[in-house]
Amino acid sequence: MTSVSDFSEQKLERASFIREVFSYIHRFKGQLFILKIEDSLMNHPLFPVLIRDIIHLHRAGIKVVIIPGTRKSIDDQLKVWNIDSSFHEGVRLTSEAALPLTELASLGVAQKIMSYLTADGCRGIQGNWISARSLGIIDGVDFMRTGRIERIQKDILESLLAENFIPIIPPIGWNKLGHAYNISSTELATELCKYLQVGKLFFIGNEDGVHKDGLITGPKTQYLDSNESGIVSAIDIEQAEELLSLNAEHLNYAQKDYLANAIRACKAGANRVHLVNGETQGSILEEVFSGRGEGTMVYANQYSCVRPASIDDIPDILQIMQDYIKKGYLVPRTSESISKQLSDYVVYSIDNAIHGCGALHCFEDGQTAELAGVAVAANYRSSGVGDVIVRHLIATAKMRGFKSIFLLTTQALDWFYPFGFRDGSVEDLPQSKRESYNYKRNSRVLVLSLENS
Repeated sequence: MTSVSDFSEQKLERASFIREVFSYIHRFKGQLFILKIEDSLMNHPLFPVLIRDIIHLHRAGIKVVIIPGTRKSIDDQLKVWNIDSSFHEGVRLTSEAALPLTELASLGVAQKIMSYLTADGCRGIQGNWISARSLGIIDGVDFMRTGRIERIQKDILESLLAENFIPIIPPIGWNKLGHAYNISSTELATELCKYLQVGKLFFIGNEDGVHKDGLITGPKTQYLDSNESGIVSAIDIEQAEELLSLNAEHLNYAQKDYLANAIRACKAGANRVHLVNGETQGSILEEVFSGRGEGTMVYANQYSCVRPASIDDIPDILQIMQDYIKKGYLVPRTSESISKQLSDYVVYSIDNAIHGCGALHCFEDGQTAELAGVAVAANYRSSGVGDVIVRHLIATAKMRGFKSIFLLTTQALDWFYPFGFRDGSVEDLPQSKRESYNYKRNSRVLVLSLENS
Protein backbone atom coordinates (compact mmCIF):
# COMPACT_ATOMS: atom_id res chain seq x y z
CA MET A 1 0.00 0.00 0.00
CA THR A 2 1.38 3.42 -0.95
CA SER A 3 1.83 5.72 2.05
CA VAL A 4 1.01 9.44 2.06
CA SER A 5 4.71 10.30 2.18
CA ASP A 6 5.44 8.00 -0.79
CA PHE A 7 2.61 9.60 -2.77
CA SER A 8 3.93 13.07 -1.93
CA GLU A 9 7.41 12.03 -3.05
CA GLN A 10 6.04 10.73 -6.35
CA LYS A 11 4.17 14.00 -6.95
CA LEU A 12 7.35 15.95 -6.27
CA GLU A 13 9.33 13.83 -8.72
CA ARG A 14 6.65 14.23 -11.40
CA ALA A 15 6.55 17.99 -10.92
CA SER A 16 10.35 18.18 -11.12
CA PHE A 17 10.34 16.09 -14.30
CA ILE A 18 7.64 18.25 -15.93
CA ARG A 19 9.59 21.42 -15.14
CA GLU A 20 12.66 19.81 -16.64
CA VAL A 21 10.81 18.85 -19.84
CA PHE A 22 9.58 22.42 -20.33
CA SER A 23 13.08 23.80 -19.85
CA TYR A 24 14.49 21.40 -22.44
CA ILE A 25 11.72 22.12 -24.97
CA HIS A 26 12.56 25.81 -24.73
CA ARG A 27 16.29 25.14 -24.99
CA PHE A 28 16.20 22.76 -27.97
CA LYS A 29 13.53 24.44 -30.08
CA GLY A 30 15.09 25.29 -33.45
CA GLN A 31 18.16 23.10 -32.91
CA LEU A 32 19.19 20.35 -35.30
CA PHE A 33 19.33 16.69 -34.22
CA ILE A 34 20.94 14.09 -36.48
CA LEU A 35 19.64 10.58 -35.87
CA LYS A 36 21.50 7.53 -37.16
CA ILE A 37 19.04 4.64 -36.83
CA GLU A 38 20.25 1.05 -37.24
CA ASP A 39 18.12 -0.97 -39.64
CA SER A 40 18.34 -3.93 -37.23
CA LEU A 41 15.60 -2.11 -35.28
CA MET A 42 13.11 -2.03 -38.15
CA ASN A 43 11.52 -5.40 -37.39
CA HIS A 44 11.32 -4.73 -33.67
CA PRO A 45 7.76 -4.27 -32.31
CA LEU A 46 8.70 -0.87 -30.86
CA PHE A 47 10.13 0.57 -34.09
CA PRO A 48 6.86 2.45 -34.93
CA VAL A 49 6.94 3.86 -31.38
CA LEU A 50 10.51 5.07 -31.91
CA ILE A 51 9.48 6.85 -35.11
CA ARG A 52 6.49 8.36 -33.31
CA ASP A 53 8.83 9.70 -30.61
CA ILE A 54 11.01 11.26 -33.32
CA ILE A 55 7.89 12.90 -34.74
CA HIS A 56 7.14 14.31 -31.27
CA LEU A 57 10.60 15.90 -31.26
CA HIS A 58 9.95 17.40 -34.69
CA ARG A 59 6.59 18.80 -33.64
CA ALA A 60 8.21 20.35 -30.57
CA GLY A 61 10.20 22.55 -32.95
CA ILE A 62 13.38 20.44 -33.24
CA LYS A 63 14.88 20.02 -36.71
CA VAL A 64 15.64 16.41 -37.60
CA VAL A 65 17.84 14.66 -40.17
CA ILE A 66 17.70 10.84 -40.32
CA ILE A 67 20.59 8.66 -41.48
CA PRO A 68 19.55 5.01 -41.87
CA GLY A 69 22.04 2.34 -40.93
CA THR A 70 21.89 -0.31 -43.64
CA ARG A 71 24.29 -3.13 -42.73
CA LYS A 72 21.65 -5.76 -41.94
CA SER A 73 19.53 -4.95 -45.00
CA ILE A 74 22.56 -5.15 -47.29
CA ASP A 75 23.59 -8.47 -45.75
CA ASP A 76 20.08 -9.83 -46.28
CA GLN A 77 19.99 -8.72 -49.93
CA LEU A 78 23.41 -10.17 -50.71
CA LYS A 79 22.47 -13.44 -49.03
CA VAL A 80 19.36 -13.79 -51.21
CA TRP A 81 21.51 -13.44 -54.34
CA ASN A 82 24.30 -15.59 -52.92
CA ILE A 83 26.89 -12.82 -53.20
CA ASP A 84 29.73 -12.89 -50.70
CA SER A 85 30.72 -9.75 -48.83
CA SER A 86 33.70 -9.18 -46.58
CA PHE A 87 34.90 -6.46 -44.25
CA HIS A 88 38.28 -4.89 -43.51
CA GLU A 89 38.60 -3.16 -40.12
CA GLY A 90 34.83 -2.76 -39.96
CA VAL A 91 34.47 -1.36 -43.52
CA ARG A 92 32.54 -3.35 -46.15
CA LEU A 93 34.40 -4.19 -49.35
CA THR A 94 31.71 -3.51 -51.96
CA SER A 95 32.17 -5.36 -55.26
CA GLU A 96 30.68 -4.32 -58.62
CA ALA A 97 28.21 -7.20 -58.33
CA ALA A 98 27.19 -6.18 -54.84
CA LEU A 99 26.74 -2.45 -55.53
CA PRO A 100 23.24 -2.55 -57.18
CA LEU A 101 21.92 -4.68 -54.33
CA THR A 102 23.60 -2.37 -51.81
CA GLU A 103 21.83 0.61 -53.39
CA LEU A 104 18.51 -1.24 -53.42
CA ALA A 105 18.82 -2.19 -49.74
CA SER A 106 19.85 1.34 -48.66
CA LEU A 107 17.05 3.03 -50.56
CA GLY A 108 14.58 0.48 -49.21
CA VAL A 109 15.45 1.28 -45.60
CA ALA A 110 15.10 5.01 -46.26
CA GLN A 111 11.75 4.45 -47.99
CA LYS A 112 10.38 2.43 -45.08
CA ILE A 113 11.31 5.16 -42.59
CA MET A 114 9.71 7.79 -44.84
CA SER A 115 6.51 5.76 -45.06
CA TYR A 116 6.19 5.81 -41.26
CA LEU A 117 6.76 9.58 -41.18
CA THR A 118 4.25 10.22 -43.96
CA ALA A 119 1.63 8.02 -42.33
CA ASP A 120 1.84 10.22 -39.25
CA GLY A 121 1.48 13.45 -41.18
CA CYS A 122 5.15 14.49 -41.29
CA ARG A 123 6.89 15.70 -44.42
CA GLY A 124 9.75 13.28 -44.87
CA ILE A 125 11.89 13.60 -47.97
CA GLN A 126 14.35 11.04 -49.27
CA GLY A 127 17.32 12.15 -51.31
CA ASN A 128 21.03 11.93 -51.75
CA TRP A 129 23.01 15.10 -51.52
CA ILE A 130 26.38 13.42 -51.07
CA SER A 131 29.38 13.65 -53.39
CA ALA A 132 31.77 10.74 -52.91
CA ARG A 133 34.96 9.27 -54.29
CA SER A 134 36.49 5.82 -54.18
CA LEU A 135 38.43 4.71 -51.13
CA GLY A 136 40.70 3.00 -53.61
CA ILE A 137 43.42 0.60 -52.48
CA ILE A 138 44.83 1.06 -48.99
CA ASP A 139 47.75 -1.06 -47.75
CA GLY A 140 47.02 -3.52 -50.53
CA VAL A 141 43.31 -3.81 -49.73
CA ASP A 142 41.00 -2.93 -52.65
CA PHE A 143 37.81 -1.34 -51.35
CA MET A 144 36.28 -1.49 -54.85
CA ARG A 145 32.93 0.41 -54.84
CA THR A 146 33.15 1.52 -51.23
CA GLY A 147 33.62 5.28 -51.10
CA ARG A 148 34.46 8.23 -48.90
CA ILE A 149 32.45 11.43 -48.55
CA GLU A 150 33.88 14.31 -50.55
CA ARG A 151 31.20 16.97 -50.15
CA ILE A 152 27.70 17.42 -48.72
CA GLN A 153 25.24 19.80 -50.35
CA LYS A 154 24.65 21.89 -47.25
CA ASP A 155 22.49 24.55 -48.94
CA ILE A 156 19.86 22.05 -50.08
CA LEU A 157 19.63 20.44 -46.63
CA GLU A 158 19.31 23.81 -44.93
CA SER A 159 16.51 24.83 -47.32
CA LEU A 160 14.62 21.59 -46.66
CA LEU A 161 14.99 21.97 -42.90
CA ALA A 162 13.76 25.58 -43.11
CA GLU A 163 10.64 24.31 -44.89
CA ASN A 164 9.96 21.84 -42.07
CA PHE A 165 10.95 18.67 -43.97
CA ILE A 166 12.69 15.73 -42.32
CA PRO A 167 15.49 14.75 -44.74
CA ILE A 168 16.34 11.04 -44.89
CA ILE A 169 19.79 10.43 -46.37
CA PRO A 170 20.72 6.86 -47.35
CA PRO A 171 24.48 6.16 -47.25
CA ILE A 172 25.09 6.21 -51.00
CA GLY A 173 27.23 8.85 -52.71
CA TRP A 174 27.99 9.71 -56.34
CA ASN A 175 31.06 11.04 -58.07
CA LYS A 176 31.06 13.66 -60.84
CA LEU A 177 30.56 10.99 -63.49
CA GLY A 178 27.45 9.63 -61.76
CA HIS A 179 29.11 6.49 -60.41
CA ALA A 180 27.66 5.34 -57.09
CA TYR A 181 29.64 4.39 -54.01
CA ASN A 182 28.62 2.64 -50.82
CA ILE A 183 29.59 4.85 -47.88
CA SER A 184 29.49 4.36 -44.13
CA SER A 185 26.29 5.62 -42.51
CA THR A 186 28.30 6.33 -39.34
CA GLU A 187 30.78 8.39 -41.34
CA LEU A 188 27.87 10.23 -42.98
CA ALA A 189 26.25 11.08 -39.65
CA THR A 190 29.57 12.27 -38.23
CA GLU A 191 30.56 14.21 -41.35
CA LEU A 192 27.29 16.17 -41.28
CA CYS A 193 28.50 17.74 -38.04
CA LYS A 194 31.18 19.55 -40.06
CA TYR A 195 28.65 21.06 -42.45
CA LEU A 196 25.67 21.83 -40.23
CA GLN A 197 25.28 23.34 -36.77
CA VAL A 198 24.31 20.22 -34.84
CA GLY A 199 22.86 20.30 -31.33
CA LYS A 200 22.76 16.52 -30.87
CA LEU A 201 23.88 13.46 -32.80
CA PHE A 202 22.20 10.17 -31.87
CA PHE A 203 23.44 6.67 -32.61
CA ILE A 204 20.26 4.60 -32.11
CA GLY A 205 20.80 0.87 -32.14
CA ASN A 206 20.75 -2.21 -29.91
CA GLU A 207 23.30 -0.98 -27.35
CA ASP A 208 22.18 0.34 -23.97
CA GLY A 209 25.26 2.51 -23.59
CA VAL A 210 28.63 2.04 -21.93
CA HIS A 211 28.34 -0.03 -18.74
CA LYS A 212 30.32 1.21 -15.76
CA ASP A 213 30.91 -2.23 -14.23
CA GLY A 214 34.24 -3.71 -15.23
CA LEU A 215 35.62 -0.51 -16.73
CA ILE A 216 39.24 0.36 -16.03
CA THR A 217 39.33 4.02 -15.02
CA GLY A 218 42.07 6.60 -14.77
CA PRO A 219 42.54 10.07 -13.26
CA LYS A 220 39.88 11.64 -15.49
CA THR A 221 37.30 8.84 -15.14
CA GLN A 222 37.60 7.69 -11.52
CA TYR A 223 34.30 9.35 -10.57
CA LEU A 224 32.10 8.34 -13.50
CA ASP A 225 28.42 9.18 -13.11
CA SER A 226 26.05 6.29 -13.90
CA ASN A 227 22.27 5.88 -14.00
CA GLU A 228 20.19 3.31 -12.11
CA SER A 229 20.96 0.69 -14.78
CA GLY A 230 24.72 1.09 -14.33
CA ILE A 231 25.15 2.92 -17.65
CA VAL A 232 27.71 5.74 -17.72
CA SER A 233 25.50 8.80 -18.19
CA ALA A 234 27.76 11.55 -19.46
CA ILE A 235 31.46 12.01 -20.21
CA ASP A 236 33.49 14.68 -21.94
CA ILE A 237 35.86 14.12 -24.85
CA GLU A 238 38.92 13.65 -22.63
CA GLN A 239 37.15 11.07 -20.50
CA ALA A 240 35.97 9.23 -23.62
CA GLU A 241 39.54 9.13 -24.93
CA GLU A 242 40.80 7.79 -21.59
CA LEU A 243 38.14 5.05 -21.51
CA LEU A 244 39.03 4.02 -25.05
CA SER A 245 42.74 3.81 -24.30
CA LEU A 246 42.29 1.88 -21.03
CA ASN A 247 39.51 -0.50 -22.13
CA ALA A 248 40.49 -1.78 -25.55
CA GLU A 249 39.93 -5.35 -24.27
CA HIS A 250 36.81 -4.64 -22.20
CA LEU A 251 34.50 -2.66 -24.51
CA ASN A 252 32.71 -4.45 -27.33
CA TYR A 253 33.16 -3.29 -30.93
CA ALA A 254 29.94 -1.25 -31.00
CA GLN A 255 30.85 0.68 -27.84
CA LYS A 256 34.40 1.37 -29.01
CA ASP A 257 33.09 2.48 -32.40
CA TYR A 258 30.55 4.75 -30.72
CA LEU A 259 33.11 6.41 -28.46
CA ALA A 260 35.58 6.91 -31.30
CA ASN A 261 32.93 8.46 -33.56
CA ALA A 262 31.47 10.52 -30.71
CA ILE A 263 34.88 12.08 -30.16
CA ARG A 264 35.22 12.82 -33.89
CA ALA A 265 31.71 14.30 -34.06
CA CYS A 266 32.28 16.54 -31.05
CA LYS A 267 35.55 17.76 -32.53
CA ALA A 268 33.72 18.34 -35.82
CA GLY A 269 31.17 20.59 -34.13
CA ALA A 270 28.39 18.53 -32.47
CA ASN A 271 27.53 19.65 -28.94
CA ARG A 272 26.39 16.23 -27.72
CA VAL A 273 26.62 12.68 -29.06
CA HIS A 274 24.31 10.01 -27.60
CA LEU A 275 24.32 6.22 -27.71
CA VAL A 276 20.71 5.09 -27.21
CA ASN A 277 18.98 1.69 -27.28
CA GLY A 278 16.10 1.89 -29.76
CA GLU A 279 14.58 -1.28 -28.29
CA THR A 280 13.75 0.55 -25.04
CA GLN A 281 10.46 2.42 -25.17
CA GLY A 282 10.84 6.17 -24.78
CA SER A 283 14.65 6.04 -24.65
CA ILE A 284 15.17 8.92 -27.06
CA LEU A 285 12.67 11.15 -25.21
CA GLU A 286 14.37 10.34 -21.90
CA GLU A 287 17.70 11.24 -23.44
CA VAL A 288 16.45 14.56 -24.82
CA PHE A 289 14.14 15.79 -22.07
CA SER A 290 16.15 14.71 -19.05
CA GLY A 291 19.65 15.52 -17.86
CA ARG A 292 20.01 11.81 -17.07
CA GLY A 293 18.79 9.63 -19.91
CA GLU A 294 18.96 5.92 -20.56
CA GLY A 295 22.10 5.96 -22.72
CA THR A 296 25.64 7.32 -22.72
CA MET A 297 26.40 10.86 -23.84
CA VAL A 298 29.73 12.34 -24.90
CA TYR A 299 29.81 16.12 -24.81
CA ALA A 300 32.08 18.73 -26.34
CA ASN A 301 31.19 21.87 -24.43
CA GLN A 302 30.53 22.21 -20.72
CA TYR A 303 27.58 19.94 -19.94
CA SER A 304 27.47 19.66 -16.17
CA CYS A 305 29.51 21.21 -13.43
CA VAL A 306 29.57 22.40 -9.87
CA ARG A 307 29.83 26.17 -9.98
CA PRO A 308 29.41 29.11 -7.60
CA ALA A 309 25.78 30.04 -7.02
CA SER A 310 24.45 33.32 -8.37
CA ILE A 311 21.60 35.51 -7.21
CA ASP A 312 19.42 34.08 -10.01
CA ASP A 313 19.89 30.56 -8.58
CA ILE A 314 18.26 31.31 -5.23
CA PRO A 315 14.67 30.33 -6.26
CA ASP A 316 15.97 26.99 -7.57
CA ILE A 317 18.02 26.40 -4.40
CA LEU A 318 14.96 27.06 -2.21
CA GLN A 319 12.80 24.80 -4.38
CA ILE A 320 15.30 21.92 -4.14
CA MET A 321 15.71 22.39 -0.38
CA GLN A 322 12.00 22.59 0.37
CA ASP A 323 11.36 18.84 0.52
CA TYR A 324 14.40 18.34 2.78
CA ILE A 325 13.19 21.12 5.08
CA LYS A 326 9.67 19.65 5.19
CA LYS A 327 11.05 16.25 6.21
CA GLY A 328 13.32 17.79 8.86
CA TYR A 329 16.58 16.94 7.08
CA LEU A 330 17.55 20.61 6.72
CA VAL A 331 16.82 23.66 8.82
CA PRO A 332 14.60 26.28 7.12
CA ARG A 333 16.29 28.89 4.95
CA THR A 334 14.99 32.04 3.26
CA SER A 335 16.01 34.04 0.22
CA GLU A 336 17.53 36.62 2.56
CA SER A 337 19.59 34.11 4.55
CA ILE A 338 20.95 32.48 1.41
CA SER A 339 21.63 35.86 -0.19
CA LYS A 340 23.73 36.96 2.80
CA GLN A 341 25.95 33.88 2.45
CA LEU A 342 25.63 33.44 -1.31
CA SER A 343 29.40 33.25 -1.84
CA ASP A 344 29.41 30.08 0.33
CA TYR A 345 26.98 28.23 -1.98
CA VAL A 346 27.60 26.11 -5.04
CA VAL A 347 25.09 24.52 -7.42
CA TYR A 348 25.21 21.46 -9.64
CA SER A 349 24.14 22.54 -13.12
CA ILE A 350 23.13 20.37 -16.08
CA ASP A 351 22.68 22.32 -19.30
CA ASN A 352 22.25 25.42 -17.12
CA ALA A 353 19.41 23.82 -15.10
CA ILE A 354 20.02 23.53 -11.34
CA HIS A 355 19.71 20.03 -9.84
CA GLY A 356 21.66 20.23 -6.59
CA CYS A 357 23.26 22.62 -4.13
CA GLY A 358 25.50 22.81 -1.09
CA ALA A 359 27.47 25.30 0.98
CA LEU A 360 30.78 25.63 2.80
CA HIS A 361 30.65 28.12 5.69
CA CYS A 362 33.90 29.27 7.31
CA PHE A 363 34.27 30.25 10.98
CA GLU A 364 36.18 32.69 13.13
CA ASP A 365 39.17 30.44 13.78
CA GLY A 366 39.97 30.29 10.06
CA GLN A 367 40.74 26.59 10.35
CA THR A 368 37.27 25.03 10.39
CA ALA A 369 34.45 24.99 7.83
CA GLU A 370 30.91 23.68 7.94
CA LEU A 371 29.47 21.55 5.15
CA ALA A 372 25.79 22.55 4.94
CA GLY A 373 22.68 22.77 2.81
CA VAL A 374 23.43 19.75 0.61
CA ALA A 375 20.26 18.96 -1.37
CA VAL A 376 19.44 17.30 -4.69
CA ALA A 377 16.36 17.61 -6.91
CA ALA A 378 13.86 14.78 -6.41
CA ASN A 379 14.44 13.08 -9.76
CA TYR A 380 18.25 13.15 -9.38
CA ARG A 381 18.70 11.68 -5.90
CA SER A 382 20.00 8.32 -7.09
CA SER A 383 22.27 9.87 -9.70
CA GLY A 384 25.41 10.64 -7.72
CA VAL A 385 24.85 14.42 -7.88
CA GLY A 386 25.07 14.72 -4.08
CA ASP A 387 28.38 12.83 -4.09
CA VAL A 388 29.83 15.22 -6.66
CA ILE A 389 28.77 18.27 -4.63
CA VAL A 390 30.26 16.92 -1.38
CA ARG A 391 33.54 15.93 -3.04
CA HIS A 392 33.75 19.38 -4.61
CA LEU A 393 33.20 21.13 -1.27
CA ILE A 394 35.77 18.91 0.48
CA ALA A 395 38.30 19.70 -2.27
CA THR A 396 37.50 23.42 -1.92
CA ALA A 397 38.08 23.25 1.84
CA LYS A 398 41.47 21.61 1.30
CA MET A 399 42.43 24.21 -1.29
CA ARG A 400 41.54 27.03 1.13
CA GLY A 401 43.73 25.52 3.82
CA PHE A 402 41.08 24.45 6.32
CA LYS A 403 42.23 21.79 8.77
CA SER A 404 38.82 20.20 9.29
CA ILE A 405 35.19 20.18 8.17
CA PHE A 406 32.16 19.48 10.32
CA LEU A 407 28.49 19.03 9.57
CA LEU A 408 25.26 18.65 11.52
CA THR A 409 22.78 15.97 10.45
CA THR A 410 19.73 14.22 11.82
CA GLN A 411 19.19 11.38 9.34
CA ALA A 412 22.08 11.20 6.86
CA LEU A 413 24.87 9.75 9.02
CA ASP A 414 25.44 6.66 6.91
CA TRP A 415 25.52 8.70 3.71
CA PHE A 416 28.37 10.90 4.95
CA TYR A 417 30.56 8.19 6.49
CA PRO A 418 32.03 6.99 3.14
CA PHE A 419 33.48 10.47 2.57
CA GLY A 420 35.65 10.02 5.66
CA PHE A 421 33.45 11.79 8.22
CA ARG A 422 33.54 10.39 11.76
CA ASP A 423 31.34 10.91 14.81
CA GLY A 424 32.14 14.02 16.81
CA SER A 425 30.52 16.07 19.57
CA VAL A 426 29.32 19.58 20.23
CA GLU A 427 32.75 20.27 21.78
CA ASP A 428 34.31 19.81 18.33
CA LEU A 429 32.38 22.79 16.97
CA PRO A 430 33.80 26.33 16.71
CA GLN A 431 32.82 28.62 19.59
CA SER A 432 30.09 30.55 17.71
CA LYS A 433 28.54 27.30 16.44
CA ARG A 434 28.53 25.76 19.92
CA GLU A 435 26.71 28.81 21.23
CA SER A 436 24.01 28.57 18.53
CA TYR A 437 23.67 24.77 18.65
CA ASN A 438 20.00 23.73 18.81
CA TYR A 439 19.80 21.10 21.58
CA LYS A 440 16.11 20.57 20.86
CA ARG A 441 16.91 19.49 17.30
CA ASN A 442 19.76 17.37 18.74
CA SER A 443 21.66 17.04 15.46
CA ARG A 444 24.58 14.62 15.31
CA VAL A 445 28.01 16.14 14.72
CA LEU A 446 30.29 14.60 12.10
CA VAL A 447 33.89 15.70 11.63
CA LEU A 448 36.37 15.21 8.77
CA SER A 449 40.07 15.94 9.34
CA LEU A 450 41.79 17.45 6.30
CA GLU A 451 45.30 17.32 7.71
CA ASN A 452 47.55 14.82 5.91
CA SER A 453 44.67 13.91 3.59
